[in-house]
Amino acid sequence: MTHPPKTDAHSSPKLDRIDRRLLRLLQEDGTLTDGKLAELVFLSASGCRKRRLRLEDAGVIQGYSAVVDPERVGLPEVVFVVVKLTSNQHEALVAFDEAVQEVEEVMECRAVTGEWDYVLRVVTRDLHTHDRLCDRKLTQLPGVARVESLAAMRCVVRRAALPLDTPDARE
Repeated sequence: MTHPPKTDAHSSPKLDRIDRRLLRLLQEDGTLTDGKLAELVFLSASGCRKRRLRLEDAGVIQGYSAVVDPERVGLPEVVFVVVKLTSNQHEALVAFDEAVQEVEEVMECRAVTGEWDYVLRVVTRDLHTHDRLCDRKLTQLPGVARVESLAAMRCVVRRAALPLDTPDARE
């Protein structure tokens, strides 16, 4: 199956030890100032700012956000939805890709290999609400032939920070 290409104009910069340390620290706390970051990585504040801006400009750092507890805001139900399209033609994939972005409850959508075409991570208040979401929105997206939902029982691991120190990440 051929999916539309990513539209990322930036190439990945070579990351050195200090870049990786900056990224680790920012993944832990995106509110760190350049001055505080500089102290933690033993750089000047201006040197640290230049590195951060370079990483932002290169698209390595794509933004900053708060981690919100879904249960405390009334969205405790996490459901993984697999989607099969009626066609794998480029136009059908593009139409689905564009339309699924408009569904607020879809937190993540990945094109995948295998029997299914997409996997979605969806949040809702409860399974009844999820059922309505499937009926009214997900099955109505362009080209959808079939959906199947997998309700998460409990979260075993949830990470936001990427593993920047693994040997594969350093290569």
